Amino acid sequence: MLPADPIQAVTHPDPYPYYRMLAHERPLYHDPTLSLWIASTPAGISAVLDHGDARVRPAQEPVPPALRDGAAGLLFGRFVRMRDGPGHAGLKPLLADCLLALRPAASPCWPALPRGLPALDDFLDDAPVYTMARHLGLAQQAVQACAHDLRRFRAALDPAAGADSIAAGHAAAARLQSTLIAHLDAQADGTPLGRLRNRAARAGIEPAVIAANLAGLLFQSCEAGAGLIGNTLVALGRNPALAAQARHDARMCLRMAAHAARHDPSVHNTRRYLRAPIALGGHVLPAGATVLLVLAAAGALQPGERDTPWTFGAGRHACPGHAPAIHAAGLAVAHLLHGGLDPAALVPGLRYRPLPNARVPRFGEAASNPWRAGLSGPSSPGAAWP
Repeated sequence: MLPADPIQAVTHPDPYPYYRMLAHERPLYHDPTLSLWIASTPAGISAVLDHGDARVRPAQEPVPPALRDGAAGLLFGRFVRMRDGPGHAGLKPLLADCLLALRPAASPCWPALPRGLPALDDFLDDAPVYTMARHLGLAQQAVQACAHDLRRFRAALDPAAGADSIAAGHAAAARLQSTLIAHLDAQADGTPLGRLRNRAARAGIEPAVIAANLAGLLFQSCEAGAGLIGNTLVALGRNPALAAQARHDARMCLRMAAHAARHDPSVHNTRRYLRAPIALGGHVLPAGATVLLVLAAAGALQPGERDTPWTFGAGRHACPGHAPAIHAAGLAVAHLLHGGLDPAALVPGLRYRPLPNARVPRFGEAASNPWRAGLSGPSSPGAAWP
């Protein structure tokens, strides 16, 4: 049975026939139940992403209301991903250039190798943060602390978060800001982060904003990275021959992560909020409307026609870190396989986290033990393979 709408499709066992149907038969329509306009073709999605009146946050709500008066709201509001206009245009190229100049850590570290369920789900969340934090040059102790604080910050963003969770999120955001501004200050002028700091200063961008966006890189890696690792494991679980090869060849893990990014991506939807009416596909979308851009439908229609998979977006807010993200996911999968994980055991009873935009497997309910006896890999947080 096909899913009822694009939100339900994110957690459907196989939403891709639905996505292709949507792009062919309903490229742009209004869903009164969801109170959303739905765009699903490459041309329509690109038109919205490129439109100056389509914004990443509602005009009246630049920061989630519950976080507005505290450190978590301040951190969120500084993320370039959540900004438009001059604040975005001046900062995004500096961050993108810095990411391109960074080199993978000589000694990457991972969260502790999980030996049970739902510990594997926790690994999916933390591994992308560990990888990005080491990519930024943070020491292992700081990496672990940042991953801990990112969990609390993300929990505070949940619309159902209570007062205690929000308070913990504010405290975590303050620690993240402090840790990353100290890290930025410590960089030598000739390093990528040192050059970023100095270029930002010449552009009149405060160090606190740059530090917040280093935290933003960690934040952006979470769900997208978790889904990319998880969906790569699912693909291997459905193909035991490839899984056997990947267990001994990390290059196969990298190829499978790149395949998952195109064919079973982690980010399916993104939203834009219209500050003025826009004409699109024979319709006039009114000011104040929210447009759901079904990236996964564009990807299902054009799985190999773009250099960058649709899951990483397009236009001025496209993710500049797509290549490192795929590489990191492949290495995380290699680490798990070498540690004894059997992906085939994860497929029976597969479920997905109830998220509206990200397709992230939930392995905590696997039907059998996914750890193979007789295989042992690195188990300390600082160990890495390959």
